[in-house]
Amino acid sequence: MADRAGVWGPRLRLRVPVPRLAGESTGSFVNRLAHAHELELGDLLDRVGTGLQPVNPRLPALAELYVNRAALDHLAVLSGRTPHRLQLALTNLQDHFLLPGDDPARWQWPFEVREGHVVRCCDLCALARGVREAAWLVWPDPWRVCLRHRRFTDDHRGQDPHVVRLEGLPEVVRAHADRVRLEGRFGAAGAELFADGFQIVSRWWERAPDVWSWTQRAWRAELEARELRTGPLVVYPEAVQLAREMLRYEQCGERTHAARGVWMEEVQQLTAGWGLEDVDGWGELAQWLDHHAQPAAATFADGAAGARRRRRRVLAVGHSRLAEPSSSLRERSCMV
Repeated sequence: MADRAGVWGPRLRLRVPVPRLAGESTGSFVNRLAHAHELELGDLLDRVGTGLQPVNPRLPALAELYVNRAALDHLAVLSGRTPHRLQLALTNLQDHFLLPGDDPARWQWPFEVREGHVVRCCDLCALARGVREAAWLVWPDPWRVCLRHRRFTDDHRGQDPHVVRLEGLPEVVRAHADRVRLEGRFGAAGAELFADGFQIVSRWWERAPDVWSWTQRAWRAELEARELRTGPLVVYPEAVQLAREMLRYEQCGERTHAARGVWMEEVQQLTAGWGLEDVDGWGELAQWLDHHAQPAAATFADGAAGARRRRRRVLAVGHSRLAEPSSSLRERSCMV
């Protein structure tokens, strides 16, 4: 791996404006900027600064580009934006992601993203913004659902389909809409309960990916039932249903041994209806109950004041000690 030599930086902006995509990765943006001007990615990077990572045409789909402040200035000139506006548009150009050292201009393209994942953008969202080529977003999780266009995308590269259409999976679409409503009504508490439900059901899927309903969803999505990328999509409806049951337990506030037993029995009846009779889910459910054994001081209430309290509600003490409210699903859950 050799340094790129002879880099002098841009003198003028490139002639073709590149439309903005919310949440786009820097590497994806730079790749599109190069293509818009009929340049190879490496040729454009030569105008941005020097770098040690050999340029692979698949890099925008695999990892993320990072620059120092001088290279940010060069990239801003090339894109026809001010550095500040470019930082507002691309999260990984913000100050805390910049490489140390202001001079000379340099970039890095490591194979590990510092935070989050590089996830394929919904093709119809991109097209609506005038982008007709593949684009990638920086996302907290390795997958995402576009509710508007009913698309599922993830960070698994080189595997078809690159974008999964959800027209044949209406239960997944409904589940995502239910999740959005849950998080809209209860804020961080709703998001954390979904994360808990998702982590638990995902563990069950890892042990029993051949459950009939899950294999049928995989088939309808044109995915292999046992592929790692398949799990988040096929378990989505059950994860949301379990989150609703968890919410009901939190709302009840009763933490007696009898209340635990009743809730456990009701959830196990629910999972039996999913075809999970042979999946031993006792351990995960008992662990979740242990983390939620001591309720938080805040309570659910009705009316405008109650709605405000719901949105800032803190979950059980044991949960809050383990969960990170603003991170990925894995970190947002107490099921570590």
